[in-house]
Amino acid sequence: MGNKALFVLIDDDIDDYEIFKMAISDVDKPLQCIYFPDCESAVAHFSQPSVTPPGYVFVDINLPRTSGDECLQQLQSLKAFDDPCIIIYSSSIPEEWKPRLKTIGVNKFVEKQGSIPLLVDQIQHLMLAG
Repeated sequence: MGNKALFVLIDDDIDDYEIFKMAISDVDKPLQCIYFPDCESAVAHFSQPSVTPPGYVFVDINLPRTSGDECLQQLQSLKAFDDPCIIIYSSSIPEEWKPRLKTIGVNKFVEKQGSIPLLVDQIQHLMLAG
């Protein structure tokens, strides 16, 4: 696994990023968060040779142009993606999609709640488990 203090959020909604950033800052450990509004910018970043591999990657399933699952497949082909914990972070995650998403490397599913304390709890739980 990459740098466990480095979180990546790939989500086209800036409000969700603001909530995520606040939750990351409320965790009791020093964490870093990198935000990408779409798959293309995330792939461009992680294609660079000296980039730090992330420990946790949160991906919205509903991204513009390239869907969340397609984005994950592109990212996983990159060397800088050193087996991070991959979390689908979306408003709704259809149950029937979960088995297929697990086959492409998704470790966890987190539904967006809009609650910072709840998201902090979920992040802390992820860090304890991983």
